[in-house]
Amino acid sequence: MSNLASKTSSTNNSSSRQLRVAMVAYTFYNSDPRVRRHVRNLTEAGYAVDVIALHYDGDRENPQDSDAIRFLLPRGRDYSRQGKFYQIYEYTAFTVQSGWRMLRNHLSGRKYDVVHINNMPNFLIFGALPLRLLRVPVLLDVHDTMPEIYQERFDVPPTHWMIRLLFLEERWSMRLASFIITTEHTKWERLIENRLQRKRSKVTLNLPDPDLFPLLPLPDNREHANDERGKGPFRIVYHGTLARRLGLDIAIRAVGLLCESIPNIRLEITGDGEFRPNLVALVDELGLQEQVVFSDGFLPTDQVLERLIGAHLAVIPSRPNIGTRLMLPTKLLEYFRLGIPAITVPTDTICHYFTKEMVCFVPGENPEALAEAILGLYENAERRLELAQNARRFFDTYNFETERDVYLGVVQELVRH
Repeated sequence: MSNLASKTSSTNNSSSRQLRVAMVAYTFYNSDPRVRRHVRNLTEAGYAVDVIALHYDGDRENPQDSDAIRFLLPRGRDYSRQGKFYQIYEYTAFTVQSGWRMLRNHLSGRKYDVVHINNMPNFLIFGALPLRLLRVPVLLDVHDTMPEIYQERFDVPPTHWMIRLLFLEERWSMRLASFIITTEHTKWERLIENRLQRKRSKVTLNLPDPDLFPLLPLPDNREHANDERGKGPFRIVYHGTLARRLGLDIAIRAVGLLCESIPNIRLEITGDGEFRPNLVALVDELGLQEQVVFSDGFLPTDQVLERLIGAHLAVIPSRPNIGTRLMLPTKLLEYFRLGIPAITVPTDTICHYFTKEMVCFVPGENPEALAEAILGLYENAERRLELAQNARRFFDTYNFETERDVYLGVVQELVRH
């Protein structure tokens, strides 16, 4: 535990009441590593946490309460209905339910010292407005910039009324917050353009939890990286949300182009999202059922890890557009910790942190170029090893412990004031 965490824990334990944080996120807790990491950092620092998130329907196991964590799971999520108006309804219903639960708890004696709101959407913060009026500080965590994502999702120009309204919603939400954190330096600069105050904000990179994604050893001898072909599949992995902007259909088409050149190729997709039916249909259309496999939806992090370890290559073929320009995919960092080299597109944010010596860059929306890059790395295990080794240098500059202390410092300062 860091010095800051130890100090916070000591302060909390010596007080008459344990400090409590409400963690609100329209997401599934088991499959959202950033939210889980915040909760873990808080509990290790001595805070109690109430998590208000989505619940799984059916047979999937929902998270269970522990000594320091209590789960309040008001709603599921229906991926079969993804129109913009239905999504607004879902967001609004979750905002009202989460806000009511927090207010009821606070007034009944389970008082909150800080409310942490994770977007999307930003307007989840309006559910915390009653507590804000009761002088409870509210932290807004901007994982994603909604105007850019919805501009891409619905293929509308930046002047469209919906996009202008989302910029206004973002600005109002940031104004209501006591403090704002965001996940990338490029995203921080974009938020500043929308009137975010530098003094009321910080960047905390969305880094993989080292306990969940350990730094696995790389081969000391490059000969160890060379595969004995024909003794198993050449494994290419992707995990996370399945959305059109993330380009998994491009990866599937690239695999289709490589079936003769790489007979043992296999693309393993782990995750879920509104684009999944389109991807499954594309696999059926191209007859790639043996070359492309899907998980049964989102999986807990430990099961995701099992599906990634030992992979030869990872792909993040995001479509370069306004929705992906500001994203540093956490999955990319997770691959590097596991020693998996990656192919991705050179977006502004990825190029802010990585060079071509660390990542294999390919042009976006180009299955042929992606197939050529995969084939080149399939035939050159030494190059794969060099990419994996060079990518590890990222963690010399940005590490989990430093980012954790930045976050806990923000929460501690909010409690003090």
